[in-house]
Parts: sequence; structure tokens; C-alpha cells
Amino acid sequence: MLSRMLLDSLGRRLSRKALSVLAVWIGLTLVLALLSLSVDVGDKMNLELRSFGANITVEPLASAIPVQVGGHRLAPQTVPSYFDEAELPKLKAITFFWRNNILGVAPRLRASGLVKGQVVPLVGVWFDVPITTGSEPLVTGARQVYSHWSVQGAWPTRADQCLVGSAVARKLALSPGDTLTLVAGRGEVALSVAGVVTSGDGDDGAVIAPLSTVQGLVGAPGKVSSADVSALTTPENKLAEKYRQDPRSLTPDEYDRWYCTPYPGAVAKQVQDLIPGSAARVVRRVSETQGMVFSRTKGLMALLAAVTLVVCGLSVTGILAAAVLERRPEMALLQAIGARRADVLVLFLAEMAILGVAGGVLAAFTGPLLGRWLVSVVFGSTADVHLAVVLIAPFLGLGLAWAGGFWPVWKAVNQDAAQVLHGG
Repeated sequence: MLSRMLLDSLGRRLSRKALSVLAVWIGLTLVLALLSLSVDVGDKMNLELRSFGANITVEPLASAIPVQVGGHRLAPQTVPSYFDEAELPKLKAITFFWRNNILGVAPRLRASGLVKGQVVPLVGVWFDVPITTGSEPLVTGARQVYSHWSVQGAWPTRADQCLVGSAVARKLALSPGDTLTLVAGRGEVALSVAGVVTSGDGDDGAVIAPLSTVQGLVGAPGKVSSADVSALTTPENKLAEKYRQDPRSLTPDEYDRWYCTPYPGAVAKQVQDLIPGSAARVVRRVSETQGMVFSRTKGLMALLAAVTLVVCGLSVTGILAAAVLERRPEMALLQAIGARRADVLVLFLAEMAILGVAGGVLAAFTGPLLGRWLVSVVFGSTADVHLAVVLIAPFLGLGLAWAGGFWPVWKAVNQDAAQVLHGG
């Protein structure tokens, strides 16, 4: 009986019911698009924020240990310390827990040399070097990690090319295409200036050459002074802050949760564990800026989704309230011929549930598509359709319809049936 009455009710006033479905569909399409965007915004934002530079620095353990006497920090040792360049491919090895979070690695070998009789800092780096570990190779180096560098000219592509910092270029009157003679360590080499780099830091005052070239000049084959790592991380929360203040304060469960989450500190610890004799530290200036931008963006997405959901709910409430007002005599008649209030309430809530689920199913198709389009417009990349967003759509439609229609229906079924039938 209930099903027959429900089918009969759905077949009448089709324009009003189509309007209800349309309101749920449009509102949930916007909500699901924002949810899809918020799911992808973490990784996409981190990829965009790579322009801030590397967020983890790896140094030889001897260089990273601070020495303090009487509360005063002593100057670092004068004898250079290194670790092996051959250890760096381990960052993409199959045993590394967060290997897919490593976006780039740039080893550095620091030295000094003579150019035109002037002493200048010398930095050896990778420019474009593939790391192959049995999976897909990662082409990495300064060009990928230091995407904030502004290069006038071109990036070096050969072992006899280099970059010169903007300060060195001004001081020694060098420009792209010039040739300089670099004297360092055990020999000298002629290098072609491929470009002039502006980095905004100490590299502006250095000559930046291929790592193998500098290793040969200073007699340190296969050695590096440090390595900058660009990693995809999760912003730190109270758990990460607790570990940073005192690792021993974490319970075993908390430590497992911290270790299995790609916090900057957790990734740095695993990097350090992989490279013998090294110490990895988080570049707080970069990681905290990334975390702040990421958190605010996530908050904005959540706020927009909540506002959209509220506006959609108000629209649905208005449409359903008008529909219920029109059908007050029908409700009163049902009660007059013997229907209980609960039966009338179930009938109308079932009808609203069908309308809400219908709008939710339609939004399950259009919402993720709109979200993918937003990702392509905002970040210029593609995004996957997230199954969780699709599955939640019908339930959101159901909840939205019931939230918008319950109160008008409740008031209508509690009216005085005789008064309504007499035109009161």
C-alpha cells in the first residue's frame, strides 16, 4: 500500500519534484567538486611549493654535530668531511618507506678556486642525473630541486660547462658564452659559462659546476659535502611537534603513527637511516611555510564546501517547504480517513529520500568531473576520480533532502486535519 501511494505521489507535480532534484544536484555538484579538489590539494600544493627549495638537508655527521663549551658554540671544524655520492640512490631504493615522496636530490661539494686571480666559492652539483633503482628512474639535480633559481642563458648540459652566480658575474665581468679558467685543488680546467644564475642566497657569489668536475679538481672522487632533498610531506601537527620536542615522550603507538606518516621529521629520519654517517635535518623555513600555505588552503576548501552545503540546504528547504504547503490538504485527508501521523510522515520522507538520492546520484557523475576540471585549471595537471567522493554522494543527497524537508513535513502532519479541510 505504501509503495503504491509513493509511486502515485511521485508521478504527480513532476515540475516541483524536478526542481527539488535539480537543487540537490547543483548544490552537491559544487560540494563534491570542492571535496575532490581538497583531496588533491595536498600533493598538488606541495608540488607547486617546490619553488621554495629543498625541505631536507643531509650533511656528514661530523659536520652536523654542534660543539658547545661553556654555553658558547665553537666554530665548525676546518677539515672538510664528506659522505659517499653512491649512497644517494638509496633514497629511491625499494626498501625506503617514503621513496615515492622523494621528488628530487641535489648533492653539493663545496670548495674554493681562483678565477681571474680572484678567490671564489666553488660548488659542484648534479644538474640532470638519473637515479635508477629497478623502478622508474628519477632524473634529478639542481634543475629540479632549485626551481626558484633564475638562469640567464641556459643550464649546463656538458661536463665543461658551468653556471656563475650573479654577484660573481658582475665582479668578474662574465656573461653566458664566455670561457673561464678555474684553478682549484690539484689542477685547473677551462669551463664555458652556460648561464648566470640568481638564487637569492649564497650561490649568487659562487661558480657552480658539474659535481664530477669539482670532485676531480679537489681530489675527492665520489664524495659530497651535503645534499638537498625535496620531499613530498604532510604538515606537522601536535604529534610531530611532540616528537620534535622530546622523541622519548611518544608512546609506542604514537611513535608508529608518527613514523608511518610522511611528516618532514619522519622522512628526514629515514633518509638519515639510509645514508651511513649522515645527519638529516628539516629546513624549518621551507617546511613551515609549506605547512602554513597548505593548512590555510585546506581550511579555505573546507569553508567553501560548508558554505555551499548550507546554501544548497536552504534552497532545498525552501523548495520542499513550498511543496509541503501545497499538499497540506492531502496530508489532512490522509489523516481524516485513518492514516496515522507516523504513516504520513514516512510517506513524505520516503518521497524526499528518493528525490535526494536521485540528485546525489547525478552529482556523483558531475561533481568529480568538475573537480578534475578545477585541478587542471588551478594546478595545470590531471587528477584521478576518487571513489570515496563518488560513493558518498547519494548519502549526502539523502541527508540534504531530509534535513531540508523534515521540519516542514513535521509541522504539516501535526496540524489540525479538520481545520485544514474546512479551509482554516
